[in-house]
Amino acid sequence: MKNIKQISPFLLAIFSVLLIAGYGCKDDFFDVTSGDRITPDQHYQTLIDANVSLQGAFVTLQDVMPKLIMYDGLRSDAMDVTPNASSYLKELNYQILSKGNPLTNSADLYKIIINVNEVLANIDLIKQRDRNFDELTAWQYKGALIGLRSWSYLTLARLYNKVVYIDGNMVTLPAPNSQKVISKKVILDTLINQIKPYILDNTTGTQYEELRISRFMNTKALLGEIYLEAGDYANAAKYLKLACESYLNQPAMLKVDKTYKDAAWSAIFLNAESNTVENIAVVPFSRAEGQFNPIVNYLGKEFEYAVKPSAVLIDSFMAQIPAAGAPGDLWRGNGISFKVDTIAKINDSTFVTEPYITKYAMDPTDPFSSDIIISRAADLHLMLAEAYNRMGDATSRKYALMLLNQGVNKENPKPAPFSKWSGNLGVRGRAYLKSREVPKNMMSADSIQNLIEDFIMEERAMELAFEGKRWFDLVRVAERRNSPEYIADKVAAKFAGTDMYNTVHSRLMNPANWYLPME
Repeated sequence: MKNIKQISPFLLAIFSVLLIAGYGCKDDFFDVTSGDRITPDQHYQTLIDANVSLQGAFVTLQDVMPKLIMYDGLRSDAMDVTPNASSYLKELNYQILSKGNPLTNSADLYKIIINVNEVLANIDLIKQRDRNFDELTAWQYKGALIGLRSWSYLTLARLYNKVVYIDGNMVTLPAPNSQKVISKKVILDTLINQIKPYILDNTTGTQYEELRISRFMNTKALLGEIYLEAGDYANAAKYLKLACESYLNQPAMLKVDKTYKDAAWSAIFLNAESNTVENIAVVPFSRAEGQFNPIVNYLGKEFEYAVKPSAVLIDSFMAQIPAAGAPGDLWRGNGISFKVDTIAKINDSTFVTEPYITKYAMDPTDPFSSDIIISRAADLHLMLAEAYNRMGDATSRKYALMLLNQGVNKENPKPAPFSKWSGNLGVRGRAYLKSREVPKNMMSADSIQNLIEDFIMEERAMELAFEGKRWFDLVRVAERRNSPEYIADKVAAKFAGTDMYNTVHSRLMNPANWYLPME
């Protein structure tokens, strides 16, 4: 199946005029404009049209993901602003949620939903015109589309704690006075029910076909993540594990192994679509095809240098203890995810030593072609560990620590549920780090559970730094523990020793300030 980068701008232009645009909610909340259209009868003719339509629906992610990366990093403890930062970036960093900030406009996410609905409403027309587009093929494409739509709704729910839900496959947004606004809890249940019909058992012979089509959004991985968000940990573990074990119906699996060990870890982010042992859902960019990744403008020392890695994150990397006899974490963090170098001061000819983010400039000769990864193997393994830990029994906690630390490879004998997981190094094992362990004198089950969860969240902060995960992780855990202090303490820590510490801490002690207001 072709990927987004391989579609010509001409084909995307054709698809863009096919889509129906929606109405506004109020002001610019749904800033979507309408235009000329090719009618469905003209477009939905062949399997090629289905492919163009599916990939065209994904293209809007090129607008969504750079903004989401910046939003996540600045609202969390992962990024901090520099003097070059715009007022919009500073507002997010200081937890000010003002109207009109382009980084918080939900229009592109609703555009994805409308575009997907347009395709779903018409894709069955192809079955009448192309014998290669049979029931199974239609099912595959619908599953991929519903996966994309579900991810968009999940992201909206995480941003706003509610969504405007568009019933059925409506291809326009309802008028403001008739919009159905539903809570995060309700939309999560809805998404689970919509995805389940597109999940195949791993023993089914058509499994490869399912994943070939749903490469952009693995439906099992997405379903597991939604269950995790909903607090159904048994089902979260079930589907996240299935996702790891269903890699293209081949003996290879999505596992944290030696494939991207040592210097190869940075290769995860170079031509990310081709690194399928690690990467699951990827948004590609290509400067040569006019698809520029704008995130480099914010990060690079040669560009605007508007944001930088927070001191909290840097300290976390530097505090790690190597495994016995191992070199330690040489391939993540300092030198890979970020670097420290001399940078010109704004409006000045002098230079200062500052950290800057490099995860999106692994190829310094072509940073504007850097891909953005939506989900990858280490992400799934750490979510799986989180789900196991929350299941509450001693065996599941053991599995959680195994996945976090040295992996299945160090277990002898291997636990029966992981008999196929040979070669799995664990997230910290791959980075040559000492295992995180529960003190022997800690007896409280709740304390043990929270400590293991803290271990997992710290590891996610490092492994997935600047990949758009941290803020949602912090909110999920704070809500689960009913602890505003959890998120307030962590985010305010990047302002330690400044007047802004108390201001940010106070704002985040109110859970209403964790979510964007619907404008």
